[in-house]
Formats: sequence, structure tokens, C-alpha cells
Amino acid sequence: MTRDEAHEVTSDNGGVTARVRIEPLRADHAALLFDALSDPRIYAYIPDEPHASVDSLARRYAFLECGAPEGVEELWLNWALQRIDTGAYIGTLQATVVPQSRAFIGYVLTPSAWGRGFATETCRWLVSELQTHFAVDEILATVDTRNLASARVIERLGFDRIGTSSAEIRGEVTTDFRYRLGVRPAA
Repeated sequence: MTRDEAHEVTSDNGGVTARVRIEPLRADHAALLFDALSDPRIYAYIPDEPHASVDSLARRYAFLECGAPEGVEELWLNWALQRIDTGAYIGTLQATVVPQSRAFIGYVLTPSAWGRGFATETCRWLVSELQTHFAVDEILATVDTRNLASARVIERLGFDRIGTSSAEIRGEVTTDFRYRLGVRPAA
């Protein structure tokens, strides 16, 4: 799939699960997500930090909305997550598809959405999207070994733990679990 075809698939198409509307991420989502993503607990196990302002977050989302820069052989796919029952925006979902028939996935949720199945539900949707629209042989994820809740989410989705790797978060050396989900049988 070309970069333009991927943009067409994801720019106009979000999705919906039983409880979440999944919208292609746009700069204007910053105002809707800023408060939800300002809690420092979100960033305990990931290398990102809360944005200082809505404008800062909007600039980041505008950059992501454009997709990977020309010359970078990746597809960047990003979505905003909105609860259907309350209309509240609760986080983001992302995938990076690389030429080696792989995709890397990640998500960020506001603490009020933790432990309620939203991560599993939306990541299940994402895995299905990657299987349907992209020729990936495997989907990969990494989770800080201290983040047991996220490790359970990934394992619930059928990912196999394939090892660990060194990581760093704000100068602190950490360890990540590495996960793999085989999507298509090897030819």
C-alpha cells in the first residue's frame, strides 16, 4: 500500500467499537484531549511527557496528522478515542507500519479510563484494521516491565512475550517486555 493509499484509508475512516468512537487524529483534537492527557501518571512508563499547552499538543497532532515525512519509509497511523456514552475523549491509539511487513502499536489513555477494558477494546479494533488494510506479517509492541496493566492488555490480545530490551525514560534505564502477534502465516 502506498503512502497516499494509506492516508486515504485512515484520513477518512475511523471506526467504532461497542463503546468507543475512533477518529483519525487531527490538530483540533488537542483541545478535546489536553485535559485528559495532562495527568502525569500517564507518563510514568513511557518516554513522552505531558504537553505544556493546548497549542503545543495541537502542533504535535498537526505533525502526526501529516504522516511520516517524505523519504521515511513508514506509515504513521494515529487516532483519537472518544467514549460513545459520555462523548469524552479518553486517549489516542497509534500504529507505525514499516516496510519489513511489520507494524508497531501503542496507546495512551486517561487514568479515568484505566481498568475498564477500553485499551483492550480499541487495540482489538486496531489489530483488525492492520490485518484488513495492511500486508503485515506481525504486529509488535513494547511495554515497560513495571506497567503490568498494559502487559495484561497486550497479552489478552494474543501477543506472545518474546523477550526484553533495555530502554530509557527521562534518563532512567528501564526494561521493556517485547511482544509479537503473528498476523499472516509466512509464505
